[in-house]
Amino acid sequence: MFEGFEIRRLSAAGADIHLRFGGVGEPVLLLHGYPQTHVCWHLVAPALARDFTVVLADLRGYGDSSCPDAGVDHSGYAKRAMAADMVSAMSALGFENFAIIGHDRGARVAYRMALDYPKVVTRLISLDVVPTLDMWEGTDKARAIGGFHWPFLAQPAPLPEKMIGADPEFFAAWLMQSWAAPGFEFHPEAMSEYLRCFTKPEVIRATCDDYRAGATIDHDLDQQDFDSNRRITCPVHFLWGENRGLGGPQGGKDPLAVWRRWADQVSGAAVNCGHFLPEEAPDRVILEARSFLTIG
Repeated sequence: MFEGFEIRRLSAAGADIHLRFGGVGEPVLLLHGYPQTHVCWHLVAPALARDFTVVLADLRGYGDSSCPDAGVDHSGYAKRAMAADMVSAMSALGFENFAIIGHDRGARVAYRMALDYPKVVTRLISLDVVPTLDMWEGTDKARAIGGFHWPFLAQPAPLPEKMIGADPEFFAAWLMQSWAAPGFEFHPEAMSEYLRCFTKPEVIRATCDDYRAGATIDHDLDQQDFDSNRRITCPVHFLWGENRGLGGPQGGKDPLAVWRRWADQVSGAAVNCGHFLPEEAPDRVILEARSFLTIG
Protein backbone atom coordinates (compact mmCIF):
# COMPACT_ATOMS: atom_id res chain seq x y z
CA MET A 1 0.00 0.00 0.00
CA PHE A 2 2.94 2.34 0.62
CA GLU A 3 5.62 1.15 -1.78
CA GLY A 4 8.76 3.26 -1.51
CA PHE A 5 7.86 4.74 1.89
CA GLU A 6 10.25 4.35 4.82
CA ILE A 7 9.07 3.43 8.32
CA ARG A 8 10.40 5.18 11.43
CA ARG A 9 9.64 5.22 15.15
CA LEU A 10 10.68 8.50 16.72
CA SER A 11 10.75 9.69 20.31
CA ALA A 12 8.76 12.91 20.17
CA ALA A 13 7.68 15.45 22.79
CA GLY A 14 5.96 12.94 25.06
CA ALA A 15 5.34 9.80 23.04
CA ASP A 16 6.97 7.43 20.58
CA ILE A 17 5.51 8.14 17.16
CA HIS A 18 5.19 5.52 14.42
CA LEU A 19 5.32 7.04 10.94
CA ARG A 20 6.07 6.54 7.26
CA PHE A 21 7.56 9.02 4.83
CA GLY A 22 8.39 9.16 1.16
CA GLY A 23 8.32 11.28 -1.97
CA VAL A 24 10.12 14.42 -3.10
CA GLY A 25 9.41 18.11 -2.72
CA GLU A 26 8.01 20.34 0.00
CA PRO A 27 6.91 18.48 3.17
CA VAL A 28 3.28 17.76 3.98
CA LEU A 29 2.12 15.93 7.10
CA LEU A 30 -0.98 13.71 6.89
CA LEU A 31 -2.87 12.99 10.12
CA HIS A 32 -5.65 10.41 10.54
CA GLY A 33 -8.69 10.31 12.78
CA TYR A 34 -10.74 7.98 14.99
CA PRO A 35 -10.78 4.99 15.03
CA GLN A 36 -8.18 4.68 12.28
CA THR A 37 -4.43 4.93 11.70
CA HIS A 38 -2.11 6.51 9.13
CA VAL A 39 -3.20 3.73 6.75
CA CYS A 40 -6.33 5.78 5.94
CA TRP A 41 -4.12 7.71 3.49
CA HIS A 42 -3.26 4.64 1.40
CA LEU A 43 -5.04 6.04 -1.68
CA VAL A 44 -3.82 9.63 -1.24
CA ALA A 45 -0.21 9.46 -0.04
CA PRO A 46 1.37 7.65 -3.02
CA ALA A 47 -0.13 10.18 -5.45
CA LEU A 48 0.93 13.20 -3.39
CA ALA A 49 4.42 11.73 -3.02
CA ARG A 50 5.04 12.51 -6.71
CA ASP A 51 5.01 16.21 -5.85
CA PHE A 52 5.67 16.41 -2.10
CA THR A 53 7.62 14.75 0.67
CA VAL A 54 4.75 13.04 2.46
CA VAL A 55 4.84 12.08 6.14
CA LEU A 56 2.08 9.87 7.59
CA ALA A 57 2.03 9.49 11.35
CA ASP A 58 -0.02 7.59 13.92
CA LEU A 59 -1.18 10.01 16.61
CA ARG A 60 -0.21 9.18 20.18
CA GLY A 61 -2.64 6.58 21.47
CA TYR A 62 -3.44 5.31 17.98
CA GLY A 63 -2.03 2.72 15.62
CA ASP A 64 1.48 1.67 16.56
CA SER A 65 2.44 4.86 18.37
CA SER A 66 2.81 4.68 22.15
CA CYS A 67 -0.06 5.26 24.58
CA PRO A 68 1.20 7.51 27.39
CA ASP A 69 -0.77 8.23 30.56
CA ALA A 70 -3.45 10.87 30.21
CA GLY A 71 -2.97 12.52 33.60
CA VAL A 72 -5.78 13.59 35.90
CA ASP A 73 -6.64 16.57 33.67
CA HIS A 74 -6.46 14.53 30.43
CA SER A 75 -3.67 16.80 29.20
CA GLY A 76 -1.73 13.77 27.99
CA TYR A 77 -4.23 13.56 25.11
CA ALA A 78 -4.85 17.26 24.62
CA LYS A 79 -4.45 18.28 21.00
CA ARG A 80 -1.72 20.60 22.27
CA ALA A 81 0.32 17.56 23.39
CA MET A 82 -0.40 15.72 20.14
CA ALA A 83 0.62 18.78 18.14
CA ALA A 84 3.90 18.99 20.05
CA ASP A 85 4.55 15.33 19.17
CA MET A 86 4.21 16.08 15.49
CA VAL A 87 6.33 19.23 15.52
CA SER A 88 9.05 17.23 17.29
CA ALA A 89 8.79 14.28 14.90
CA MET A 90 8.87 16.49 11.82
CA SER A 91 11.89 18.36 13.18
CA ALA A 92 13.65 15.03 13.72
CA LEU A 93 13.07 14.31 10.03
CA GLY A 94 14.58 17.68 9.16
CA PHE A 95 11.36 19.63 8.53
CA GLU A 96 10.94 22.89 10.47
CA ASN A 97 8.09 24.20 8.28
CA PHE A 98 5.40 22.12 6.61
CA ALA A 99 1.80 21.92 5.43
CA ILE A 100 -0.75 19.64 7.10
CA ILE A 101 -3.74 17.68 5.89
CA GLY A 102 -5.79 16.39 8.80
CA HIS A 103 -8.89 14.21 8.88
CA ASP A 104 -11.18 13.91 11.91
CA ARG A 105 -9.03 13.95 15.10
CA GLY A 106 -5.99 14.61 12.94
CA ALA A 107 -7.58 17.87 11.78
CA ARG A 108 -8.05 18.88 15.42
CA VAL A 109 -4.36 18.30 16.03
CA ALA A 110 -3.61 20.21 12.82
CA TYR A 111 -5.49 23.39 13.70
CA ARG A 112 -4.12 23.33 17.27
CA MET A 113 -0.65 23.08 15.71
CA ALA A 114 -1.42 26.07 13.50
CA LEU A 115 -2.48 28.08 16.56
CA ASP A 116 0.43 27.04 18.78
CA TYR A 117 3.14 26.99 16.09
CA PRO A 118 2.21 29.67 13.55
CA LYS A 119 5.75 29.87 12.19
CA VAL A 120 5.83 26.11 11.56
CA VAL A 121 2.53 25.40 9.78
CA THR A 122 2.45 26.87 6.27
CA ARG A 123 -0.95 25.65 5.07
CA LEU A 124 -3.78 23.63 6.60
CA ILE A 125 -6.39 21.37 5.01
CA SER A 126 -9.15 20.16 7.33
CA LEU A 127 -11.25 17.20 6.21
CA ASP A 128 -14.76 17.04 7.68
CA VAL A 129 -13.92 18.88 10.92
CA VAL A 130 -14.82 22.25 12.37
CA PRO A 131 -13.06 23.42 15.56
CA THR A 132 -13.90 21.64 18.81
CA LEU A 133 -15.48 24.68 20.45
CA ASP A 134 -17.87 25.09 17.51
CA MET A 135 -18.59 21.37 17.44
CA TRP A 136 -19.82 21.42 21.04
CA GLU A 137 -21.65 24.74 20.70
CA GLY A 138 -23.29 23.79 17.40
CA THR A 139 -24.57 20.36 18.40
CA ASP A 140 -28.23 19.92 17.52
CA LYS A 141 -30.41 16.80 17.48
CA ALA A 142 -28.94 15.43 14.25
CA ARG A 143 -25.38 16.09 15.37
CA ALA A 144 -26.03 14.54 18.79
CA ILE A 145 -27.25 11.33 17.14
CA GLY A 146 -24.54 11.15 14.48
CA GLY A 147 -21.81 12.19 16.88
CA PHE A 148 -23.01 10.25 19.93
CA HIS A 149 -19.48 8.96 20.44
CA TRP A 150 -18.29 12.40 21.60
CA PRO A 151 -20.11 12.33 24.96
CA PHE A 152 -19.95 8.53 25.18
CA LEU A 153 -16.18 8.26 24.88
CA ALA A 154 -15.74 11.23 27.23
CA GLN A 155 -17.44 9.39 30.11
CA PRO A 156 -15.18 8.55 33.08
CA ALA A 157 -13.12 5.38 32.92
CA PRO A 158 -13.74 2.52 32.80
CA LEU A 159 -17.29 2.80 31.41
CA PRO A 160 -16.59 3.28 27.68
CA GLU A 161 -13.46 1.10 27.82
CA LYS A 162 -15.41 -1.86 29.19
CA MET A 163 -18.31 -1.44 26.80
CA ILE A 164 -16.06 -1.11 23.74
CA GLY A 165 -13.77 -3.86 25.00
CA ALA A 166 -16.64 -6.35 24.95
CA ASP A 167 -16.45 -6.37 21.13
CA PRO A 168 -14.00 -3.75 19.82
CA GLU A 169 -13.98 -5.09 16.25
CA PHE A 170 -17.75 -4.69 15.98
CA PHE A 171 -17.69 -1.23 17.56
CA ALA A 172 -14.97 0.18 15.28
CA ALA A 173 -16.31 -1.43 12.10
CA TRP A 174 -19.88 -0.35 12.85
CA LEU A 175 -18.83 3.24 13.51
CA MET A 176 -16.83 3.49 10.31
CA GLN A 177 -19.57 1.99 8.19
CA SER A 178 -22.22 4.24 9.75
CA TRP A 179 -20.19 7.38 8.97
CA ALA A 180 -19.37 6.38 5.39
CA ALA A 181 -21.77 6.98 2.52
CA PRO A 182 -24.24 4.11 1.97
CA GLY A 183 -22.71 1.33 -0.10
CA PHE A 184 -19.09 2.31 0.48
CA GLU A 185 -16.71 -0.52 1.38
CA PHE A 186 -13.34 0.02 3.01
CA HIS A 187 -10.29 -1.69 1.53
CA PRO A 188 -10.01 -5.07 3.32
CA GLU A 189 -6.30 -4.61 4.05
CA ALA A 190 -6.90 -1.16 5.51
CA MET A 191 -9.83 -2.35 7.63
CA SER A 192 -7.76 -5.25 8.91
CA GLU A 193 -5.06 -2.83 10.00
CA TYR A 194 -7.54 -0.51 11.73
CA LEU A 195 -9.00 -3.41 13.68
CA ARG A 196 -5.59 -4.87 14.55
CA CYS A 197 -4.65 -1.62 16.22
CA PHE A 198 -7.99 -0.61 17.70
CA THR A 199 -8.52 -3.90 19.51
CA LYS A 200 -5.45 -3.34 21.68
CA PRO A 201 -6.67 -2.49 25.23
CA GLU A 202 -4.17 0.34 25.56
CA VAL A 203 -5.47 1.91 22.34
CA ILE A 204 -9.09 1.65 23.51
CA ARG A 205 -8.10 3.43 26.73
CA ALA A 206 -6.00 6.06 24.97
CA THR A 207 -8.62 6.89 22.36
CA CYS A 208 -11.23 7.37 25.08
CA ASP A 209 -8.76 9.72 26.77
CA ASP A 210 -8.51 11.59 23.47
CA TYR A 211 -12.25 12.34 23.64
CA ARG A 212 -12.12 13.12 27.36
CA ALA A 213 -9.55 15.76 26.47
CA GLY A 214 -11.88 16.95 23.71
CA ALA A 215 -14.64 17.56 26.25
CA THR A 216 -12.38 19.35 28.74
CA ILE A 217 -8.94 20.78 28.06
CA ASP A 218 -9.30 21.01 24.27
CA HIS A 219 -12.60 22.85 24.61
CA ASP A 220 -11.12 25.19 27.22
CA LEU A 221 -8.03 25.99 25.13
CA ASP A 222 -10.25 26.75 22.14
CA GLN A 223 -12.40 29.02 24.30
CA GLN A 224 -9.34 30.88 25.58
CA ASP A 225 -8.02 31.37 22.05
CA PHE A 226 -11.37 32.51 20.72
CA ASP A 227 -11.94 34.94 23.59
CA SER A 228 -8.48 36.45 23.10
CA ASN A 229 -8.93 36.64 19.30
CA ARG A 230 -5.96 34.34 18.72
CA ARG A 231 -6.30 33.26 15.10
CA ILE A 232 -4.86 30.83 12.60
CA THR A 233 -2.56 32.86 10.38
CA CYS A 234 -1.93 30.35 7.58
CA PRO A 235 -4.39 29.67 4.73
CA VAL A 236 -7.08 27.10 5.60
CA HIS A 237 -8.92 24.85 3.13
CA PHE A 238 -11.94 22.90 4.37
CA LEU A 239 -13.60 19.94 2.64
CA TRP A 240 -16.62 18.20 4.11
CA GLY A 241 -18.72 15.18 3.20
CA GLU A 242 -22.29 15.89 2.10
CA ASN A 243 -23.50 12.33 2.72
CA ARG A 244 -23.17 11.36 6.40
CA GLY A 245 -20.22 13.68 6.94
CA LEU A 246 -19.70 14.87 10.52
CA GLY A 247 -18.19 18.29 9.83
CA GLY A 248 -20.71 19.91 7.55
CA PRO A 249 -23.50 22.41 8.22
CA GLN A 250 -24.74 22.63 11.80
CA GLY A 251 -28.12 24.19 12.44
CA GLY A 252 -28.08 25.80 9.01
CA LYS A 253 -24.69 27.42 9.53
CA ASP A 254 -22.24 27.76 6.66
CA PRO A 255 -19.23 25.62 7.68
CA LEU A 256 -16.86 28.00 5.91
CA ALA A 257 -18.30 30.82 8.02
CA VAL A 258 -17.50 28.73 11.10
CA TRP A 259 -13.87 28.44 10.00
CA ARG A 260 -13.74 32.18 9.32
CA ARG A 261 -14.28 32.70 13.04
CA TRP A 262 -10.78 31.25 13.40
CA ALA A 263 -8.87 32.24 10.27
CA ASP A 264 -8.87 35.04 7.70
CA GLN A 265 -7.83 32.99 4.67
CA VAL A 266 -10.50 30.30 4.31
CA SER A 267 -11.63 28.36 1.25
CA GLY A 268 -13.37 25.05 0.73
CA ALA A 269 -16.20 23.00 -0.69
CA ALA A 270 -18.60 20.16 -0.03
CA VAL A 271 -17.75 16.73 -1.46
CA ASN A 272 -20.24 14.04 -2.47
CA CYS A 273 -19.18 11.39 0.04
CA GLY A 274 -19.42 10.46 3.70
CA HIS A 275 -17.04 11.24 6.54
CA PHE A 276 -13.98 9.37 5.25
CA LEU A 277 -12.84 11.66 2.45
CA PRO A 278 -9.33 10.16 2.05
CA GLU A 279 -10.87 6.78 1.22
CA GLU A 280 -14.28 7.69 -0.20
CA ALA A 281 -13.12 10.56 -2.41
CA PRO A 282 -9.33 10.20 -2.78
CA ASP A 283 -9.16 11.71 -6.27
CA ARG A 284 -10.94 14.85 -5.08
CA VAL A 285 -8.69 15.12 -2.02
CA ILE A 286 -5.59 14.72 -4.20
CA LEU A 287 -6.83 17.34 -6.68
CA GLU A 288 -7.75 19.85 -3.98
CA ALA A 289 -4.50 19.25 -2.08
CA ARG A 290 -2.28 19.73 -5.11
CA SER A 291 -4.09 22.94 -6.03
CA PHE A 292 -4.16 24.41 -2.53
CA LEU A 293 -0.64 23.43 -1.51
CA THR A 294 0.95 24.90 -4.63
CA ILE A 295 -0.81 28.29 -4.62
CA GLY A 296 1.72 31.13 -4.67
